[in-house]
Amino acid sequence: MKSLKYPCSWFFALLFLIHQNAVTQNLTVNSSIVSFADQTYVTFGQGIGNRVTSLGVKRLEPILFEGQIAPLFSLQFSKRVPFGFALCPKIIFRMYNEFSYPVRTPSYMPFLLIYHKVKYPILHRYNLFKPFLKIKPTFYMTYKYGHHSNGQNGTYFIPGTRTINYENGNFATDYTEVSTSFLSGDTIHKKIDLLSGRFAVEHHLGLNREDSMYNTYYYEKLSLEFRFLVLNKITVATGFSAMFGRDGFKPHYASDTYISYRPLPKISDISVFAKLYFGPDYYNLRYENNMSFISFGILLEPKALAIIKK
Repeated sequence: MKSLKYPCSWFFALLFLIHQNAVTQNLTVNSSIVSFADQTYVTFGQGIGNRVTSLGVKRLEPILFEGQIAPLFSLQFSKRVPFGFALCPKIIFRMYNEFSYPVRTPSYMPFLLIYHKVKYPILHRYNLFKPFLKIKPTFYMTYKYGHHSNGQNGTYFIPGTRTINYENGNFATDYTEVSTSFLSGDTIHKKIDLLSGRFAVEHHLGLNREDSMYNTYYYEKLSLEFRFLVLNKITVATGFSAMFGRDGFKPHYASDTYISYRPLPKISDISVFAKLYFGPDYYNLRYENNMSFISFGILLEPKALAIIKK
């Protein structure tokens, strides 16, 4: 079990990384290309809610904060090469409010994606978005390859049992994702703007997958996301997903909503936000537990559009 002895110093180091990430991103990629769940954020405390485990309903585990570091390094070409690339060394970790303030088995989730603009003639010809938007939106296709692991090499189950080894059990899987999205800043009515929408299909490969995860973790995932701007100050991003597996794996469902407010838009990309989540625990080995909670924190919320240069 890994631990960090000085939570305050690590917390300020985390804030420094967030500031550096704001400079690095330079507002280059919009959430229509990358899921809003892949933003850099920090939530404080354990939040309000509960978790459902194999032993029944429990309180949320006591944590000081949950941090997600997801700097996005992007590269866009000219019109002659109409593709964009992005690399993200995403990491999620939780510092527990226990003796020695441990950080247990973080989730390492790096990914590489390629994106490009597309045209859907039927949508443009009949303008199916006309009831909601005044002009036609811009569409993209995205192709992603990602990895998810926890850096441990112990047995997935405690030997002789079907109990997951939270202390040092191995969690590892690789996946691909294909998504289509639209981008628009058009007004639905005077107080709400629809910024973007995204539909993604994710498939996990046998490559690098922990054998014992065969029927305990999903293989396919369908995701639908929308992002709105309210009163020109508040951003609401909401997503729904369904996960399917093999041989007795029961479908899992999740709902994830971010409500954020950017207090200093002219000088900072940092927003304060509330996160409302229902679904499986996304912290690697703890996927077997379901969580329902609301938490609060800060996140980076770049606004720029991912448009290929002409």
